[in-house]
Amino acid sequence: MSGTAAEQRAPRQISQWTLRLACGQAATSAAIPLNASVGAVATAELSHHASMAGTSVGIAMLASVSSLFVAGRVSDRHGRLPVLTAGLALLTLGAVICAFAIFSSSYPLLVLGTIVFGCGQGPSMMHRAAAADLYPIEQRAHGVGLVVSAGAIGSIIGPLLGSGLVLIAAALSIKEAAAPWFLVPLTAIVALILVRGIAVDPRDVARNLNQYFPGSPPEPEHGEPRSRRELLALKPARAAITAAALIQAAMVGVMGVTAVVLHRNGMSTAVVGLFISAHFLGMFGLAAPLGKLTDRLGRRRMILAGVVVTGIGAIGTSLLGSSIVILPFFFLLGLGWCASWVAGTTMLADITTPQERGRLTATNDQIVALCGATAVISAGFVLDRFGFPAVGLTLTALLVLGIIPMLRLKEPQIGVYAD
Repeated sequence: MSGTAAEQRAPRQISQWTLRLACGQAATSAAIPLNASVGAVATAELSHHASMAGTSVGIAMLASVSSLFVAGRVSDRHGRLPVLTAGLALLTLGAVICAFAIFSSSYPLLVLGTIVFGCGQGPSMMHRAAAADLYPIEQRAHGVGLVVSAGAIGSIIGPLLGSGLVLIAAALSIKEAAAPWFLVPLTAIVALILVRGIAVDPRDVARNLNQYFPGSPPEPEHGEPRSRRELLALKPARAAITAAALIQAAMVGVMGVTAVVLHRNGMSTAVVGLFISAHFLGMFGLAAPLGKLTDRLGRRRMILAGVVVTGIGAIGTSLLGSSIVILPFFFLLGLGWCASWVAGTTMLADITTPQERGRLTATNDQIVALCGATAVISAGFVLDRFGFPAVGLTLTALLVLGIIPMLRLKEPQIGVYAD
């Protein structure tokens, strides 16, 4: 596959659509971290149990699992854009409910808002899957990386804007913890405008890639799309999803309770938001160069590297959780996740047709979210009983299991896998 699609620049139209997806990802990423910072603290305070802090992220992830059952099928049948639109709408509704829950000091209402927010979380984060549709195999990881990297902008600006809303709320004698949630409707409107401006649904672009990249082979068609069970029977799919699920568990489990640990040590909501920003910078900031490396070195190598880096970040963050020294480890925790997320998304796209890609990506996200939810809910109880170091060490030990199926997988050619 050398010389043609691998070397040519993306057509202007594809670049413009990628830019829209990237900006939409940035706007969405400004909203989602709120549940890990403001949401976790509010959950602990309104439930009157510090051990419940992790349930904020956990409940949202479980809700995301449910919504992705529908999102994957809709994405393959009707396109990626309707799924993104619905996800952003649910994010907005959930955020508004959470804000009013804090105003009224109602824990049940906060749980309801978190569930609605979570239902929008999974579908609204499928920008990367749409980006995979826009590029041939030789450039696919770079395209995914460009969109994922835009999340760094949102992950930095979001908490900063949220902190600004906290200051405004304090000046107006309004409950500070509720203010950041009102950022979500603003970012969602921006993302909707950008995404709905894409003229051709990415799924339909994927069906006719050789029209946009002359010389690239047409996407393979398997007739009737394969079922979820058939797709999960593929060795690359099993390896990629296993690694993604365990990395997510380690990353979210540690990240989900870090805000509570920092808050216990006297750090304000605004300062905690800055720490979360550093973590999300690691998650998204270097995705574009990591995507290029994935296209050059292979998906398998990048996923293995992601496992190692995530483990280092999890151990360092949990052992030094009471100090600002956790900052570089908190960054590495996100960076390892980023490498595996870009490479794993690309691997799943490599082995599917446009009519199957949505359901396998959604299935991956369901399994990942379920493992993440289990980890973060468990992390709250482990934190309360055994301390922060036990959280990081336990999750890192489980993370080692993600290496085994990936080591057994062979990738003789970039994007081509052998049993």
